[in-house]
Amino acid sequence: MSSFLKKQGAGFYVNILAVIAAVAALITMVMCSTISEGDALNSFTLLVTGAVAGILLILAALYASNRFGNYDFVSTIAVMAAVALFSAVICGIIMSRILLISGLFSWNSKNMVGWQVFYASVTSIVCYVVSIVLMIIGSFMKTVR
Repeated sequence: MSSFLKKQGAGFYVNILAVIAAVAALITMVMCSTISEGDALNSFTLLVTGAVAGILLILAALYASNRFGNYDFVSTIAVMAAVALFSAVICGIIMSRILLISGLFSWNSKNMVGWQVFYASVTSIVCYVVSIVLMIIGSFMKTVR
């Protein structure tokens, strides 16, 4: 295990941080959908499937770069697909929350449950964006020394 960790470059650790941010985003997305039955995400199963597939693609990119070396095609395509999936999940969350957001910022500002759902949704979106940025940064670094 020690030799494995010594062999890893900075890109590996940045991508591990991207996985951690994506898992946090997935957890907060599940929380924002289950706070209130009336505020559940519209296509919750599809969003969770996309998020889990994105996390698995990041892990596949890490495995491929350890197996085939730095800057291989498999890890590049896996990271690009993970970025696309996370972007689609962000879009799905925003599309499901449009009416809630418009109500909270106009006529329904006293809806405390709605604000909790909004804050959890924003936290999830921010975690997905952080994960995307970390993946982009990590794709320019060496993952194996």
